[in-house]
Amino acid sequence: MFEELRTFVAVAETKSFTKAAKKLSFSQPTVSQQVKRMEIFFNGATLLNRSSYGANVELTPEGELVYERCVEILALVDATVREVLPHKGKALERLHVGASRTVGDHLLPAVLRAFSDACPAAVISVTIGNTQQVCDWLRGGEIDIGLIEGRNMYYDFERADFYTDQLILVAAPSLAAGITSFNPAKLGELPWITRESGSGTRQYQRDFLTSSQIKVSSQIECNSNTANAELARQGLGVTLISESAVRHELDSGTLVALPMEKPCSRKFSYILNGRDPTDPLLSQLIRILRSLESQTAG
Repeated sequence: MFEELRTFVAVAETKSFTKAAKKLSFSQPTVSQQVKRMEIFFNGATLLNRSSYGANVELTPEGELVYERCVEILALVDATVREVLPHKGKALERLHVGASRTVGDHLLPAVLRAFSDACPAAVISVTIGNTQQVCDWLRGGEIDIGLIEGRNMYYDFERADFYTDQLILVAAPSLAAGITSFNPAKLGELPWITRESGSGTRQYQRDFLTSSQIKVSSQIECNSNTANAELARQGLGVTLISESAVRHELDSGTLVALPMEKPCSRKFSYILNGRDPTDPLLSQLIRILRSLESQTAG
């Protein structure tokens, strides 16, 4: 039964029978049969919604519960196997995480705290960069998992969303004075502060300006959310930024949120490139990340 559990987890996380088969070195019919056996085991419950095109699959509510339990069971089994091996304890477990700056600065600390509580013997290292850099590191085998915010992929990785992030327009009170409604022409007259090329946030800033038909007359580019927030606080421009990155400034009144035509959100995602997602450390981290998605949805 453990093989069926691992297969189901692979399908759930890749959202594809084809990708799961490739990851596990199985034929696609074998993967389909094992998932079917899982559904039969649960009295015919539908665990996956197959798309009409057959390309992508999504977990049903029952499937979400089964997935979470499968991850827990497999982690426990793998931990037990390690405990009974004769060479246990000779090497520390290690997981190398790459994260984009927004994820790394504002979400990752809480994730790492939960991971440390769950895996106190593990060694985890973190490298922070922009989305393109994280993709490059994963492609080069320098990290085991990447946490990114960009919409466009630089490589063909396995990817799953784990958190919904809200983007807002902010400026210093002096610059925001008199702006009581969303006005593209007025916003275009103000200087803009943006992230650097390769940043996931930069992608959303560019798309926002285009879709809102805002023609920017002057622009400051910086490769740090913290620096962007400080530049905005000093009255040097307006910026589209993660709400989590400026929560303190909003609470203190040194930055104010400007009116927007409609809410703007994006997904944070984790990406994998070849490492087995049922690996005990990796599966534990993924479980913590997926719990954030559930909290956001709630």
